[in-house]
Amino acid sequence: MKILPFVLVLFLFVSCHSKNDITGNWMMHQVLQSGQDVTADHNPHGDRYIIFKADSTFESGGQPFGKNTGKYSYNATEGTLFLDSDTGPEDNSHWKVTLTKDTMHWQGYGSDWADAFEIINVRE
Repeated sequence: MKILPFVLVLFLFVSCHSKNDITGNWMMHQVLQSGQDVTADHNPHGDRYIIFKADSTFESGGQPFGKNTGKYSYNATEGTLFLDSDTGPEDNSHWKVTLTKDTMHWQGYGSDWADAFEIINVRE
């Protein structure tokens, strides 16, 4: 009977981290701008993160950029993410999202500037 609790825990873990679930803690791994690696500019201390909460709010932070909060909307079917920043519309952003295991690729869209960016986050 020891196998039953293990199977139940495994099922709950897989259910909570389904392929289309972005909730949880993500660390910024790499930033590309127009195909060039600009990670050192956007994550100089290797500590930038974003936390997606179940109530559709987010928190991000890391040196030297500080903390940001807001709301997000994620459409798993369309693979789109909208970040509505509490700091104002100039910090809002639209992303096309691809999830592969514990890696989330964001491709900016909506303007030439946004289109140039790709961010790769890894689930913590």
